[in-house]
Amino acid sequence: MPQGLDIDLMELDPFVAGEDGALFRCLRDEDPCHWNDEQDGPGFWSLTRYEDVKAAGSDWQTFSSAQGTQIQSRRAEGHGKPSIHNMDPPRHKPLRGLLTSDFARERVERMEPRAREVVSEYLDRLVAAGGCDLVATATMQIPILVFGTMLGAPKEDVHRLLEWTNVMSGQTDPDYVADPGVVERVRHEVFDYFHALTEARRAQPQDDLISVLVTGEIDGQRLERDELDPYYLVLLVAGNETTRNMMTGAALLLHENPGEWERLKAGLVTPRVAIEEIVRMVSPIVCMRRTATRDVELHGRQVRAGDKVVLWFTSANRDERVFDDPDTLRLDRTPNKHLGFGWGPHFCIGSHLARLEGEILLEELVRRDLRIAVTGEPERLRSNFFRGIKRLPVSVGVGP
Repeated sequence: MPQGLDIDLMELDPFVAGEDGALFRCLRDEDPCHWNDEQDGPGFWSLTRYEDVKAAGSDWQTFSSAQGTQIQSRRAEGHGKPSIHNMDPPRHKPLRGLLTSDFARERVERMEPRAREVVSEYLDRLVAAGGCDLVATATMQIPILVFGTMLGAPKEDVHRLLEWTNVMSGQTDPDYVADPGVVERVRHEVFDYFHALTEARRAQPQDDLISVLVTGEIDGQRLERDELDPYYLVLLVAGNETTRNMMTGAALLLHENPGEWERLKAGLVTPRVAIEEIVRMVSPIVCMRRTATRDVELHGRQVRAGDKVVLWFTSANRDERVFDDPDTLRLDRTPNKHLGFGWGPHFCIGSHLARLEGEILLEELVRRDLRIAVTGEPERLRSNFFRGIKRLPVSVGVGP
């Protein structure tokens, strides 16, 4: 492959240190279609500019999801039928369409009372604790409790769902996955768990997503077990991880930018607008991979059919060609057409739910005049896929 900058995006230390932004800035400026060798794989191309990421995300005929969306040649659901993440139209559209209306903004807003109840409960816990780990005490818990209700999982099972989510999203972090066998074990535990819920909902449907999936039809046919399994798995991870990382990142950003926090408190910017800038800055999903289906030239590089091509959303969201002063938090940034929820056919189906939960968190912090002060260094997830924070020491109190 032609030589570009000597930057290895499979080296995770810069992501753990929160220093990957400088690498992406170099790539955007000097090597926007960057070849990256892999220790245990064929290597991949990296697209880091906004317009390139957006164009590739839109063009599923050229940049396919069907061979995997993680950089490594693996799928979270294993070797069975693919999840909606790992497929293209025409099959992708009707499968995704089973839940599209349930995740529309007007439908998601039905979850507002439950989300506010959960956020309020965990803000009470933060205040009572005073000094604590924000992730373990609150932001890890809130999204899974809200989404678990929508999904149809009993509240008493939330701790198990959290454990499974940590493993499936933290496969490159030894804190969550000490050996590869853990992932296989957890995958089967998830499938077995949802098999039981599937049979219960088939016998007695309820107002939840599991019931929608088990009773829904495509071309007159209901989904089989090997199609439901990967659907449940991707919902479980996506319904928790993105929102959890967004909320934790919001607390860190507002601590680092007290002037913006004061503007939010003063009502100079609304939570609905502010959450878009937080998603842009955090970029909870760092990247997604595609596979080229044909030869294509990008920035003078020859991408061959079968090559892996990675779309770096985190870099696109800091592209100076699109965003003025992109490394600065501006809660009222307008326009703000970020790619924090992806782009194209695989745009995050749960984006409205994540936004709603984030907005409610900001609303409740302002209403209660609570201040979350970060008291130690964030401990970030060892990953170049999720922008996660595993631990964030904070103190929580009323007033400035």
